[in-house]
Amino acid sequence: MRRVIVSVLAVTLFLGILSRTTAQPQVTVATQFDFIRQGHVGVVTLSGADVAGGIILTLDRAYPFFPTSTGFAALLAVPLDQKLSKEYPMTVTVYLTNGETITSESLLRVESGEYISEKSFVLPKDKVYLLDLGIQTNEDYRLRSIYGMITAEKFWEGRFNVPLSTTTTSPFGSVRTFNDGTARRHTGVDFRVGAGVPIATAASGRVVFARALDIHGNSIIIDHGWGVFSSYSHLSEMYVVPGQIVLQGEMIGLTGNTGRSTGAHLHWEIAVNGLWVSPLDFLQVTLPN
Repeated sequence: MRRVIVSVLAVTLFLGILSRTTAQPQVTVATQFDFIRQGHVGVVTLSGADVAGGIILTLDRAYPFFPTSTGFAALLAVPLDQKLSKEYPMTVTVYLTNGETITSESLLRVESGEYISEKSFVLPKDKVYLLDLGIQTNEDYRLRSIYGMITAEKFWEGRFNVPLSTTTTSPFGSVRTFNDGTARRHTGVDFRVGAGVPIATAASGRVVFARALDIHGNSIIIDHGWGVFSSYSHLSEMYVVPGQIVLQGEMIGLTGNTGRSTGAHLHWEIAVNGLWVSPLDFLQVTLPN
């Protein structure tokens, strides 16, 4: 963990940002990482008696801070395909209760997600049309429009859980080749399971989507707040509707083989701030309360 203590006076002297130095509140910005891998999440915390909030600007995106029991926290998600050529500028702007702001500059190091290439996936003839690039593009756009929503309220408590207990097959981030030779990036993780097996919510939240998609098949998307979403796809049955509040561990549907699928399984996704991230690694992140 890296810890940075700044004050209005220090920022004025060394960064030349503020002109008034009458108040000198202490502000602590701490990162729970030294670097973040592609498709992973890092937590940044913010605290101080005079802090009203803040925002992080990096990777051409804005990451808001949300209130916690000890201050504020931001979930810093790195795109799955982020380039590794350099460290990226990261600007943290802190809003104070007196209306002033503090801005600090640092660098964010992005490391490789170490994603693999998988063997060819052969779709049955009646599903080959789902390899059409236009269908893929439209569905990606639709999902990103949902995942990009930010709900300030946090619905979950503690860590997220897996939706069912079984082995996994295709990992997150892998490059998969299909019948026609085209390659697709895997935006979730697959669980090996037959059809008709109950699945449970990874964490408490609000259902925002429950219907069929061309590629993901019958899908349920849950908004957990703070820009965090979980998605459950290729289902045979769905037992929830949009707007419904669900609790962690609650059964929401049954596994299946709908959409662009070569056999029954569960495809599980996690998205943070509009970006697909590794679901299994997200389970290991120490999330703020």
